[in-house]
Amino acid sequence: MRGSGVRVVDERGMGDDLIDRSVVASPRSFTFRSSDDPVLKAQPWRLATALAAHADQKPRERVLLYALVFALAPRRVLEIGVRWGGGTRIIHAALSDLGRGELVSIDPDPALEYDIGELGDRATLIVGASPAELPRARELAGANFDLAFVDGDHSERGVAADLKGLLDVTSPGAVVLLHDAFHSPVARAIDAAIIAGGWIDCGIVADTRNAGVRAETGQEVVYGGVRMLRRA
Repeated sequence: MRGSGVRVVDERGMGDDLIDRSVVASPRSFTFRSSDDPVLKAQPWRLATALAAHADQKPRERVLLYALVFALAPRRVLEIGVRWGGGTRIIHAALSDLGRGELVSIDPDPALEYDIGELGDRATLIVGASPAELPRARELAGANFDLAFVDGDHSERGVAADLKGLLDVTSPGAVVLLHDAFHSPVARAIDAAIIAGGWIDCGIVADTRNAGVRAETGQEVVYGGVRMLRRA
């Protein structure tokens, strides 16, 4: 801009004096047809829940869970593995900020640190095991799920069963997030499910590798990390 001490240069290296500003749209000259969509106007007011909730996830993983739910704005979310209920709180917070969406959670032995009724406006808990309870979860949701967060049985067999069951209750394009993706049995089950078909591998989206030693055996183990798949 002349007189400002700054020279505007376009991507071809042309200077300010060579740009025809009659064809450069002002930000105010465009009207969005969807400007009244409340989901587009949603604000992440409850983002702090991702850090305050008691969950067996690293802070970066908690923020990721909130952010992906908030960004993707799913209508129906499935959670496999609840334990303390921190992940449930995080997902509920994101859906509440969006002002839409339902959550169905499954756990055979939840140890919730709060009354699930506090989240009853858009969250339902099934006390039972996956994948056996997946058809019931879908029935409660009313349709296939758009997003699933899997943090349940970390055995190779358990993860394989969950992913096979999810093929029947998720919509094409649905996102599945798997926690502890660096744990060897989890990683093997994911790789096998991708080879078997039905899933598109989107890779690790939280590089939170957490290595340690099992006290009772001295065996080195690795947990942490979130891997994302999409339903083909």
